[in-house]
Amino acid sequence: MIRGRVVCCALVALLAIAGSAAAQQGTTEIRGKVADAQGGAIPGASVTIRNQDTGMFRETITGSDGTYFITAVTPGKYQVVAELQGFKKQILSDVVLEVGKTATLDLQLAVGAIEEAVTVTAESQLVDTSSKEIGGNITARELVALPSINRNFVGLIGVLPGIVPNVSTDSVGSDAIITNGRESRNNNYLVDGANNFDDVNGGRSGTQARTALESIQEFQVITNQFDAEYGRTSGAVVNAVTKAGTNQWHGVGFVFGQDAELTGKEYFAKKNNLDKPDTKRREYGGTFGGPIVRDKAHFFVSVERVLMDEGITINIPVRPEFNTTGIEKTRIWNTVARFDHQLNASNTWGVRWLREYSPQFNQIIDNRTLAAAEEEDDLDQTIVATLSSVIGNAKVNTLRVNWTQEDVAFANPCYNSNGRQQAACDPTLNFQTFVDQQSDRAQARINDAYQIDNTFSWFLPGKKGDHDIKLGAQYQYSTVQNSNDGNLNGTFTFGQNNGPFDAGNPRTYPDRFSIRVGGPLSSKQKVHFIGAFAQDKWKLTNHLTLSLGLRWDAEVTPIDEVSNPYFSDASAYPVDWNNIQPRVGFAYSIGDGGRQVVRGGYGKFYERTYFELVGGFYTGGTYVFSSNQLFPVAGADLGPRNGNLPTHPFLVNGPVITPATRAAIEAQFPTGRQFQNTGATWDHPDRQVPSSDQVSIGYERQLGSTISVSADYVRNMSRDLLFTQQLNPTLRATTNTATSQSVRQGSQALTEAQNALRAADPAFVNFTTGVTIPLNVGWTNYDALQLALEKRYSQNYSARVSYTLAKGHGNFSGTGIGGSDFQVLDDLRLDLNERPTSEDRRHNLVISGTAIIPKTGGVTVSGIARYLSGLPFNLVNGDIDPDRNGTIAEPIAAATYRGNAASDAYEVDFDGSFFGARGPNYFKLDMRVGYRFNLGSSRTLDVFGDIFNVTDRANFATPSGNIAAANTASFLNLTQTLQGNSNPRLLQVGVRFAF
Repeated sequence: MIRGRVVCCALVALLAIAGSAAAQQGTTEIRGKVADAQGGAIPGASVTIRNQDTGMFRETITGSDGTYFITAVTPGKYQVVAELQGFKKQILSDVVLEVGKTATLDLQLAVGAIEEAVTVTAESQLVDTSSKEIGGNITARELVALPSINRNFVGLIGVLPGIVPNVSTDSVGSDAIITNGRESRNNNYLVDGANNFDDVNGGRSGTQARTALESIQEFQVITNQFDAEYGRTSGAVVNAVTKAGTNQWHGVGFVFGQDAELTGKEYFAKKNNLDKPDTKRREYGGTFGGPIVRDKAHFFVSVERVLMDEGITINIPVRPEFNTTGIEKTRIWNTVARFDHQLNASNTWGVRWLREYSPQFNQIIDNRTLAAAEEEDDLDQTIVATLSSVIGNAKVNTLRVNWTQEDVAFANPCYNSNGRQQAACDPTLNFQTFVDQQSDRAQARINDAYQIDNTFSWFLPGKKGDHDIKLGAQYQYSTVQNSNDGNLNGTFTFGQNNGPFDAGNPRTYPDRFSIRVGGPLSSKQKVHFIGAFAQDKWKLTNHLTLSLGLRWDAEVTPIDEVSNPYFSDASAYPVDWNNIQPRVGFAYSIGDGGRQVVRGGYGKFYERTYFELVGGFYTGGTYVFSSNQLFPVAGADLGPRNGNLPTHPFLVNGPVITPATRAAIEAQFPTGRQFQNTGATWDHPDRQVPSSDQVSIGYERQLGSTISVSADYVRNMSRDLLFTQQLNPTLRATTNTATSQSVRQGSQALTEAQNALRAADPAFVNFTTGVTIPLNVGWTNYDALQLALEKRYSQNYSARVSYTLAKGHGNFSGTGIGGSDFQVLDDLRLDLNERPTSEDRRHNLVISGTAIIPKTGGVTVSGIARYLSGLPFNLVNGDIDPDRNGTIAEPIAAATYRGNAASDAYEVDFDGSFFGARGPNYFKLDMRVGYRFNLGSSRTLDVFGDIFNVTDRANFATPSGNIAAANTASFLNLTQTLQGNSNPRLLQVGVRFAF
């Protein structure tokens, strides 16, 4: 109750001073100076900017030193007008204001009658000489011109340096990016300045609701050193802006098509002589927008329909009878609706709704047979309303409210077709290298996020320089309602067997069984996010701009810590209140033309705690109503591994759940009755929010009127990352994994915890399985040199070249919550856990561009080529456990190793260190060739063909590094191509009409 009052009081106080998420989130700003012909300042001049498409305008008056500043402006193309009695009016047209950037535009008035006007066309500014931020902007022209296999803008972010895209073709809205060597969870997605983020799993599946490509005007990506207005992330900030209606009727209609006849055979389908699946994709839709009241009110709508039958290839070398091809079906409706209204010269408001419904059928995830396929039913939507108010000539207030929701279910076809009775489905068969017979997944969740933020912007000139000040605060309340029937069907595990079950062969019997007991699991999680910031862009001189920012974030996640021996008060869940984040930097403009800048900075960035990472605190406590139980409890039944029949009664009949088994489970764990868990996942009172310290130094220069080059060095030091400590560790009697069982040993900490629980409940029985707590002991370092060349669209072509040389290193993979693979009893032995991070790509080169070929009448070409070096992986021997801790992680000896396959064997020079091998590198070239018909009156018709993976290269997933005897068919043999990022050569045809 006390914590609730604290949250409410903090919210009221913060919103009273102004709010967060900042004016630049989805908007832009312009500044400059109005002077006479001799360079003298002209105070009192009127400066008006008017959107050339919508007619909406903003105006201000220059200060005593002739400066002006206009913020919270919708991105677009503007006309800028400066005027004062006694001077000729100056009019500049085609001034491009990009999202998240500060444009500097100085104006000069000549003496004369105000009725006279000097009209010129402005040259677009390429280099932001006032910002320390690193990143880039991508326009609508580039979005629709480049080939995209699934037409998701998130995948196109990868044309910028420092970013590796994970493109998803099996789940259309799940494209994700990896930034600064950290996992994809740590990216923050905004649309029109509002939250579009998944509170459960972060950004590892991209945005919450996919924004259709044709509905995006442009987007900005900031990969490093973003200002204090952005919070709760240490990765990239992706700031997309949807299109708005204009004074003219504009629209787009499009059709895209893919077919099996236009698709090559997947590598392993060809190798195994499998049938080519009957793939197809149909995508059609359009956009339409225009005026409701000219110059004042406009609307925009977008509708997109996707019908996709995606080919899947199943390749299981140890059981070739399962090798086959199939179809994954996806059916999507995506809609966007937007309304904008300028009430008067001082107030504008707008509202936007984005919705996508995308059911999918026959999903194959990881190494599964077709019988273990899954289904997904997903509805995502987000609504935002914004009010911007001009207060005098130098102050703007922006208020924004929004709601985001995901309603999603993951399950298997049996569960969905039998009235959602997972217990009636066949059990899952979990072999050593693949899963068969049934998926054990049957779960659903609804994630709602409600957010309000307010930003107050104040331009204060002539105070030892000009100050662009922003103050803000933010509040978000998020909930997720979970329901989980998963594993009510039970799972049989074959620890050292991949062969089919033979009742007469003891080695083919399962050696462990797990099942959810107590009935379905239901839980509700909630969190309050509070943030505040102060930011000052201080233009100290005409050349030097200092960025001084301070941000504070807190998250309050109520957790019932009942029966957690680490808490004397069950309501005293941890809250990390001291997340103070200084952000400082500089931008120094070289010369007087604003064409070169040296930039650098330091910042501290706190992350957020995703629901999936702390879900165990809600569902895995000391006492539960539902949990997964293992049989035998202590570890695998060693009988099958030694050629003997299993002895546990649940295993003696093979991979079959008998009525007697069900009855025994129900008797021990009655449905609807609380029972003591065999293990536990406990929260820790000292748990903190992880953070990163980032430093950078860089240089950017404009070459000519349309080209810029940049070089930036960035260092990202992530600290206090969550790490799991096992309080009930295992230890084998010998190093032989086949003959020696892992036995729980307990620890001094666990003994004390169990004694405390027994004091409260004399019936308490000591834990027999794992007991974990989180510790903030993980760290990673990332260093990178990021180079970029950008040629803006002019003279009928544009181009980008991005290269990143990087190194990531730490004491865990950098993904999720870490854990020491080398813990022995109470000793985490973190020094042995140091390794390259799981996203350590040393080289990342991407070249992209678009062009209209001259003297052809309208032939267009575009393309994206990417090269990536391989990911690190480990080589181990699963037959032995040198430190006897139950985890096979000790690297085998340094040497050159090669798989034994006649073809597709992979060779590595292993250096003998933890994750000291490198997987296959990656290359892919996608191209588009088309023809543009100019139909007059701004109407165009584009007809084109996209060729994805022009070279038909098979990009392979990292192979197995386990040299164990039972894994010889998989060890260093390439058995899978990359999901999403790899496809056979594929032709897509399309038609796009724009007016």
